[in-house]
Amino acid sequence: MSVLAVMLTIAAPGLSSLVAANALSSAQGELASAIVLARGEALKRATAVGVAAVAPVHGAEFSGGWVVFVDANGNGVYDVGEIVVRAQPALRGNVVVSTSTGATAIAFNGRGFVAPFASVIFTVCSSDARKSYQVRLEPVGLADVAETTGCS
Repeated sequence: MSVLAVMLTIAAPGLSSLVAANALSSAQGELASAIVLARGEALKRATAVGVAAVAPVHGAEFSGGWVVFVDANGNGVYDVGEIVVRAQPALRGNVVVSTSTGATAIAFNGRGFVAPFASVIFTVCSSDARKSYQVRLEPVGLADVAETTGCS
């Protein structure tokens, strides 16, 4: 029993950092997937489709979750009654998703371009992990994920 206790004491910090890294990786994957889905739906439907933060907080705009929605009125904001394609619940743990501009929603027009035509950089980070991710959304609608270090 004591050998098991000693081994668990040694393994616990490593397991904790593994769990934090997996949560961070999962969050950036979900965000990138939502962006790709929104662009694909915009092209398929030939109408505006967006990704909007559910409970935005300055500096952690998308940490409270997000929805991919059909922007029926084209205002770039999720309004009650618009079709929800996919919903992402709030992220667990210390994972923070912020945007470079403080944007709480992005929208793609029917041709797959970001409307308005501008770049947005999402930062996905956690105080529990040594690495972070940047998801860069270009005006033409393409997204790129890069691994970075720390929250910035």
